[in-house]
Amino acid sequence: MAGPVGEHSGSYPFLNRFSTGTLRQLLREDFASREPSTPESDTFITCVAEVVARREAADPGLLHFDVEAGWQSLPKRCQPGDDAAGAFEADLARMAAQWAQLQGNAEKRDSPET
Repeated sequence: MAGPVGEHSGSYPFLNRFSTGTLRQLLREDFASREPSTPESDTFITCVAEVVARREAADPGLLHFDVEAGWQSLPKRCQPGDDAAGAFEADLARMAAQWAQLQGNAEKRDSPET
């Protein structure tokens, strides 16, 4: 299996000498840059990203997110349960009562005194 672009081509072996923080900063600066990209700069940035990704994959201290499991659990987490629906309805009723009270107070202030 071929390694990342930077390792396979040997174009940027010096990237391994930089800290992961420095490489991330390069990625942030490239993202924020308004300079037009070139094929050479795209290849360089891809190599930087691959070095960072390889280091992060090897770091047991970093949390690794299972994207597929996340997508599968998303509908369950986004649907309100019975408790959430009841609380939502109670909040709506409370806000409607407050709105009616505010409207009633506004009408009293606006009406001429007799």
